[in-house]
Amino acid sequence: MAHDHHHHGESARDYFVEQLLTIFVVGALGAVGVLMYRDGKLDLILAPSFRLPVLVGGIAVLVVVAVRAVAVWQEAGQTHAHDHGPQHHGHHHHEHGPDCQHGHPVHLHAHDHPHEHGPECDHDHDHGHAHADDRVHAHHDHDHSHDDHGHSHDLAWVFARMMVLFFPVALYLIGVPNAGFSADRIAKMLGNDQALNVSIDNVATGEGSVLSFNDLNDAAYDESKREALGGKVGILVGRFDRIGDKEFRLYRLKMTCCAADTVPLKVRILTRTAVTGFNSGEWVRVKGEVRFVQQPGSTQYLPVIAVADLADIQRTPALNEYE
Repeated sequence: MAHDHHHHGESARDYFVEQLLTIFVVGALGAVGVLMYRDGKLDLILAPSFRLPVLVGGIAVLVVVAVRAVAVWQEAGQTHAHDHGPQHHGHHHHEHGPDCQHGHPVHLHAHDHPHEHGPECDHDHDHGHAHADDRVHAHHDHDHSHDDHGHSHDLAWVFARMMVLFFPVALYLIGVPNAGFSADRIAKMLGNDQALNVSIDNVATGEGSVLSFNDLNDAAYDESKREALGGKVGILVGRFDRIGDKEFRLYRLKMTCCAADTVPLKVRILTRTAVTGFNSGEWVRVKGEVRFVQQPGSTQYLPVIAVADLADIQRTPALNEYE
């Protein structure tokens, strides 16, 4: 916000130092928001619905910072002109014309008044002029100490505040965030699932359509969706996690708002023969028949993909771990 008063001495210096630091740090915050969106780093910490608002907010902050920078630059110029501008002293000169017919009582002025009287000036003068020592219009000495207007800032506090605001920028500069959850953290989220030990026969084959973890997990709790998806051939891409020789699970992560509320989405994969050659955490593509199997001792269903041929399990390039 622009100020409509003048700054003097150290107060002006402190004021402009604070303004410049604020412009720099807030501008850096806006730039980080834009760069994180461009670099895809927001994908690691925010759900898709919140990423565009971060970009828009970053651009808006940069615009406000640019406007404020121009205002401070103009204010600095005005302050410089005020400090070095000319000083004006008023001296009043009265010149009386030839028809001057006014009477002069005692003139009490704070300034020198040389009078020039015309030949026809018919007026009485009481020349008891009170001069500088007896001025009625006395000039009051002004105490300019109040001109600080509260801008005698403690720069130590200003720098401390800027360091706090700069902390997110510093994290970005050192490359944070640079990855998702660690393997140990993901293992804790996945938990220990028991093997289903279900035999699979008469597995459907075909081209298949791409499936999502969300759709399969939602269908596990909805009978109509289970009927719609059950028996179809589908393709699913996720990260590999072994449970047994003929059983593993694919998983991806789901983020509702931010990384703090992340939960894993899991689908069980069943095969006729032992699966080898895959490491935990690898990205694989699986094609098979969609089924829903009740968990042992529970009424809850699990989404399952039954694979007819091990050739339908292939490594694939990594995707975003969040679906």
